[in-house]
Amino acid sequence: MSLVATPGLRVSNTPRRLAQVLLPAFALIALAVTGPPAGAGEARGVDALADVDGPLVVAAQRLSALETPATVGPGARMVFFGDSLGGDIASGLVPEATRRGAQVIQDTRPGCSNIDGVGTFDSGKVIPWMPGCLDYLLSTWRSRVAATPADAVVWLSSFDASKRLLDGVIADPGTVDGRERIAAAIRESADIVAPPGSGRRVVFLLPSAFPPSAGGGGPSAESVIDVQRHRAIMHLVVRSDPARFSMLMLDRFLCPAGPPCPLEPAPGFAPRPPDGGHVNPEGGAWLAPQILDTLGVS
Repeated sequence: MSLVATPGLRVSNTPRRLAQVLLPAFALIALAVTGPPAGAGEARGVDALADVDGPLVVAAQRLSALETPATVGPGARMVFFGDSLGGDIASGLVPEATRRGAQVIQDTRPGCSNIDGVGTFDSGKVIPWMPGCLDYLLSTWRSRVAATPADAVVWLSSFDASKRLLDGVIADPGTVDGRERIAAAIRESADIVAPPGSGRRVVFLLPSAFPPSAGGGGPSAESVIDVQRHRAIMHLVVRSDPARFSMLMLDRFLCPAGPPCPLEPAPGFAPRPPDGGHVNPEGGAWLAPQILDTLGVS
């Protein structure tokens, strides 16, 4: 579970654990290029999916369609729905969209998920502030986003893919069942903020794995596997309604060569602070034109 800048939380970053996670991740990347053996996954009624240590990887011919974001077009009106990382990115998008004759309305809440359920620690204990987040989501937040005039919802909460208590049962993104249940919760929220038939698109932005720290430490091993699991969940969501849903992985900009992601994607330029989970103001301003260009907002 990736918790962004949560006081008191630490993640293991030992070389041994890193090797255990990175090697399967690189193997998954190779699998995505070549595709799994013919018929893999067919018994489960899915399109050539393979399970390796939790994440799902889709064969190469499926990947491009699933990970190609929608073109929302010039002059688009967008509402940004997300957590503090979403807020970091929205703060760059708002002025850049205005400069282009478009609009981004920021509606973000730090530490909160966009979906039903409450996030938990690995132990299953509820994260203390999450019940308040859920109350706000159900009473106010989703309905306000739904009522905001917009052509598209840009969506990013790094908490969406965390382990969570959902309908009284833990949904673990490290399991097939957990990913499916979280994907269903995402679709439920998406149906409220961008109902089928409304003409609204939803563009899901996916966070990138944490970079090495400014002090020279290695990348968070857990964050690499978390991103793979989040990606797998979003594959399920996008496949369910590709006319309405699309996704854009921030790895395209922050980690173009794959994990471990660099702290500096360009020499002397670090768009993320040492905590790795957020984007600094310079990073938000740097990402904004690239994201809008990708979405066709000229």
